[in-house]
Amino acid sequence: MSQPPDPRAHPASVGNLPEGVDSTAFILERLQAHGAKHTRYAQRGELARGGMGLILRVWDEDLRRELAMKVVLGAAGQAAGDEIPPKVLGRFLEEAQVTGQLDHPGIVPVHELGLDQRGGVFFTMRLVKGRDLKEVFELVQSGGSNASGDEWTLTRVLWVLLKVCEAMAYAHSKGVIHRDLKPANVMVGRFGEVYVMDWGLARVLGQPDRHDLRLRNEGTSLSFVESERRADASHSADSVLFTMDGDVVGTPAYMAPEQARGQIDRLGPRSDVYSLGAMLYHLLTGEMPFVTPGVKVSQHMVLRWALEGPPRPVGSLRQDVPDELVAICEKAMAREPEQRYADMGALGEDLRAYLENRVVKAHKRGAWVELRKWVQRNRALAAAWSAAVFVALLGLSATAWVQVRGRRVAEEARAQAQSSERVAQDNLAEAQRQEAIARRERSNVLRLSASQELEDLTRAADGLWPAVPARVADMQAWLARAERLIAGLEPGADGDPGHRRLLEELRARALPLDPAAHAAAV
Repeated sequence: MSQPPDPRAHPASVGNLPEGVDSTAFILERLQAHGAKHTRYAQRGELARGGMGLILRVWDEDLRRELAMKVVLGAAGQAAGDEIPPKVLGRFLEEAQVTGQLDHPGIVPVHELGLDQRGGVFFTMRLVKGRDLKEVFELVQSGGSNASGDEWTLTRVLWVLLKVCEAMAYAHSKGVIHRDLKPANVMVGRFGEVYVMDWGLARVLGQPDRHDLRLRNEGTSLSFVESERRADASHSADSVLFTMDGDVVGTPAYMAPEQARGQIDRLGPRSDVYSLGAMLYHLLTGEMPFVTPGVKVSQHMVLRWALEGPPRPVGSLRQDVPDELVAICEKAMAREPEQRYADMGALGEDLRAYLENRVVKAHKRGAWVELRKWVQRNRALAAAWSAAVFVALLGLSATAWVQVRGRRVAEEARAQAQSSERVAQDNLAEAQRQEAIARRERSNVLRLSASQELEDLTRAADGLWPAVPARVADMQAWLARAERLIAGLEPGADGDPGHRRLLEELRARALPLDPAAHAAAV
């Protein structure tokens, strides 16, 4: 017997088998060869129910641990292998294989794919104990804590969304898009674990899409399959929509516009970027996009609003939201895929930048913004630098003040010295002027005194004539007196030219009385 082809050469897909080989039948044949798991798993109740499957809590008897088991549902909503349409079974198997090949801490690992004792297909995965993001958002809006003391803040939830970005970036790197990201599909464990759940609508890019997400249009309205279960679900704005043939189309409040319009060829990683942006919108505003809290609206109406245009701006609902987060949300939820973040990595980087007080690229850029963010990240260092700069500036200011003060003092001293010099010069000039006046006064006094004495000598000289020997003694006394007068009027005494003239006059008058000259004359 020939061996069937090995599908391991085609990762993340159950449909890449040679032509003519039914992948679903191929996998079921292998599962049947492994045998049914009659006794390994013991059921311990239902955890959740979705469009294609039922999630049970089970006990693994072999490894002694609790697991989650997803069981495919039949047309009547029962886990019976003979009632499951081949198309639904094929999607269920694809979900199991795609999820099982996404080996990332943010994606729940799949442990086993098999058949139960009734022939129903199932796969087991880790049982996550915690709460989904929908509950976390409600905690944030109600104040951040619950009765158990579990406290949630905006910052803490943003770190959770960052982990979702990282998990989705990994999935996108493997060519897988989720197409149904919403708060209810993200679980937060009791110890900080974050898991992206429910990959039932996932698509492997480049592979045939088992999901027909187009909605049937009839005129201007949309038609939907109605059932009792779906009619009840339609009253919840965050429940899924179904196409006319029963396919799950996603959750309209978080659905990218191209997905809502059924543009299958435009779906890609940026469609998941939009969905995460819608989750951020829910976190920031406290309400789902297009849905007003307290207003009962069906998902059909939400889909119509999503097709018509963007939701109300974040700023119109909450004025206390940081501008950086508003910018991130608006960029992620851009109507056209080309205007959104290029991928989940870029969105995650902006979220991380906000959380680390770095520049958010979707908001503002520039040297000043970089400096402000650096200061916010390094407050202690910035404070130390500020203090150092302040001290340096203070020192420079003090030095400048001392220099200015020194120059001012020097200028004042120079001015004072110049003033003192001018006063001294004035005083010297005044002294010289007074001395000149005194000399003139002395000269005048001397001249008057000399003139008077000269007159006296002259009158006395007249009485000595004629010159006879008997009058020689009187003449000599007269001459001595005249010599004293002449000596007192020497030019060296005061240098007055008037004295010189008076001296010459006295000498001229005294000469005729000189006895020697007179004797010679006789």
